[in-house]
Amino acid sequence: MRKYLSIIMLLAATALLCAQLNPQFTSKGNPDLYLRISKLAQENLQNMPKAQRRNYTRLLKDYDDIIMAFLIAYEEDARLMATQPDIIISNYTQILEILQKEGLNYSPEFFLSYVAKQSVSDERITLYRKAMLDDGLSLALSISDPMLRFRETSSWCVEKLQFQQTSGRDQAPLDITQKSLTGRCEEMQILFVAAARTVGIPSRPASTPWWAHTDNNHAWAEVYIDGAWHYTGDMDNAYWLDQTWFSKLVDKTVLILTEGSLPAKEDEVLIKSRYASVINSTPNYVQERTRSISIDCLDEEGQPLGDTRIGIMVYNWSALRAITVLKTDAEGHLSFSSGCGDFYISAYNDGKKALQLVRASEQPRITLSITLSDKELGPTDAMLFYPEIEKDWLKAPESYREDIQSRKALWQAQLDEWEERAIVSGLQDSLQVAINTRGNFPAYQAFRQKYPVIEDEFLQLLADSDPKFLWQADSALFEALYLFWQEQDAETAKQLFTPTSFYEELPIARLSRKGIRLYPDNFIHTGKDARTRLDKAMHWVKRLYKINDEKALSGLLRLDIAARQRYLTSYQYRLLAISVLKASGIPADFTRLPDHILVYLDEDWQYYSLKDNALVQEQKQDQASTQLEIAISDEDGIPLPASSQQLSICQYEEGIFYTLNSSFEELSRGRFRVQVPANDLYLQFGYRVSGSQTAVQIYPLTRETARLEITASSYPLSWQPADAEILALLDEATLEEQELILLGNFDQENSLRVLQTIIDAEREYLFIGFEEQGSGRVANYIVNPQWQSYVRDHELNAMLSITLVKTEAGWQSYEGIWQRLP
Repeated sequence: MRKYLSIIMLLAATALLCAQLNPQFTSKGNPDLYLRISKLAQENLQNMPKAQRRNYTRLLKDYDDIIMAFLIAYEEDARLMATQPDIIISNYTQILEILQKEGLNYSPEFFLSYVAKQSVSDERITLYRKAMLDDGLSLALSISDPMLRFRETSSWCVEKLQFQQTSGRDQAPLDITQKSLTGRCEEMQILFVAAARTVGIPSRPASTPWWAHTDNNHAWAEVYIDGAWHYTGDMDNAYWLDQTWFSKLVDKTVLILTEGSLPAKEDEVLIKSRYASVINSTPNYVQERTRSISIDCLDEEGQPLGDTRIGIMVYNWSALRAITVLKTDAEGHLSFSSGCGDFYISAYNDGKKALQLVRASEQPRITLSITLSDKELGPTDAMLFYPEIEKDWLKAPESYREDIQSRKALWQAQLDEWEERAIVSGLQDSLQVAINTRGNFPAYQAFRQKYPVIEDEFLQLLADSDPKFLWQADSALFEALYLFWQEQDAETAKQLFTPTSFYEELPIARLSRKGIRLYPDNFIHTGKDARTRLDKAMHWVKRLYKINDEKALSGLLRLDIAARQRYLTSYQYRLLAISVLKASGIPADFTRLPDHILVYLDEDWQYYSLKDNALVQEQKQDQASTQLEIAISDEDGIPLPASSQQLSICQYEEGIFYTLNSSFEELSRGRFRVQVPANDLYLQFGYRVSGSQTAVQIYPLTRETARLEITASSYPLSWQPADAEILALLDEATLEEQELILLGNFDQENSLRVLQTIIDAEREYLFIGFEEQGSGRVANYIVNPQWQSYVRDHELNAMLSITLVKTEAGWQSYEGIWQRLP
């Protein structure tokens, strides 16, 4: 009865707000925008099943205004399928309340795009707006000054999240605030943007999909304050806008991308799609140093090549990778802005191709004529440059820093409370698993009440699993995974453990005649051996599901939703095929190579072509793979201590390099051997000379290529001798006892990235920070008073990550993220 009374009160309050809605969001006050968005909303429902289509059609009828139409028009239909109309109503009500409180201070399109928009990235839609306000965010809403409201919103986020590298599946805002209190950079972005929009601060996600000057990528948020877009990176160091750990690096970037549903005329739109436009935000960062790039694509006769695919590519993780893929106009022309770092353009049009180096580091305006041909891309050997700017670091007042420490204490207190709850639960056989579930412990506890005795092997699987599964799974999914595990061969169960195929949401467990199931019964195919099951499963998928982008839902599909579809996109088809194979006891995994997946067969990972329904290796039985030897030396022919992680075998498809699953055998210093498939492929090799220089070499491979001699000029042979000032921060006992020391902080993003590399290298270490971390999330971590003082002397030092390694020549140091220990 109480539940229905709450619903009635919500509907009554919403009806009152609707009656007071600003005319700019009504059919009478803004008929053109109303007709345009209402039409898109109706179209967005066309590929849904009848029941869901009927529910959302009712919303459009009951709330006949631009805001509700926008909420339905500009969320992927797959995302709407995974939520409920009452969640949309709750968020809609909160949007009306903020609009009534603040008034309309922007154009309707701007408000919709950056305040009303529900999702931020790939996370599911939740009723986060009311929940976050009830969880203390309402204090920010009571502050009228935009800058002060921004600071309070950022500080509130510090209470709810600390950085931790995790898997690529996005948590929703309430997963973070109620279940995990943890996330990677994109989830920091999701939480902050959602919080900012909730309190009326226009906000949007920003990212560099690949850094140009170093490996990895990054995501953060932008806010619109005082009539301009600004960036913010660290929620616990957000007193000033446009000041974060990467501020000195903005000129090194090539493109910084943002998104907006309804972009303004002045926005530089790079890609316009059904649900969002990709906006080039680079000029907001590089400002007067912005580069202007103009491209004309021609064939070998000098005629324009219209609609040419243009990949903007930088070197990252051993290969050229596309930051984004654009398209020229019908005359072969494309113009865009970039940062000051060098990059490559990969141009492709119907089999014709070209790879062009762009020296953005040298001049502000660059005009290029690119000739495409049928010829293979030739060898490339280039040094790319990335300038750095000086940044005046503004210091936050001591009161702000003290407040941030108190917010972190609140975060720790919540974590401690969850841990204590798990400890007193009596689940001694899986105490660490219980602790790791954090705020999701009630779901795990309900599962264990049904299954009080669990095999140690399964408990170990949970302990070793992606922590997001422990944070997000409900009790039924824990049960379904356990029952599925029991059915599998003990040696392969671990490879089948992940219930998702890529970045899609966790599936909803199904109740069948056989009980709770992880996969639909018809996904499971039997046979005398794995090869038989593979063939049966893939032919079944091909018969039952069809690739049709026009009729398929858009976006990432949760497995239980995908299973009920007839039509899928090629992307969705690949993910579903992986799930069908895993349901049949065959380990399978995602690869970015189009129309392919990876399957584990005959004790090896192999590529499987979904177009041909065949293993690639068997398709090319008449074309035996070749053995390639690689020798990497300096200009004098002396072998260099290169790493196999700097090498990759790539397949080139429609303008994009896809790295293949290749294993390089290290023969000796600078000498490697690798088996190369029978395709026409490319070897890529690169290295960071410094934070401002990157070397890239690309070699086409044929079946006749048996050996490559690579000369690596300016190869960085060693780290730098450690600065005496840094060594002076450490006592003699520490310097005597330790071999590897990391200076940073337990919640500093770059420190944690370096730490993970150290752990992967299986090296013993001491991690020194300047703040207490609470209940031991990071092993071998201590606080050093001298390091604390060093950081307090200058706030910018809080951004540092310094690795110290003891060698025969003494202590060596590296500031930032390194690729290889000395």
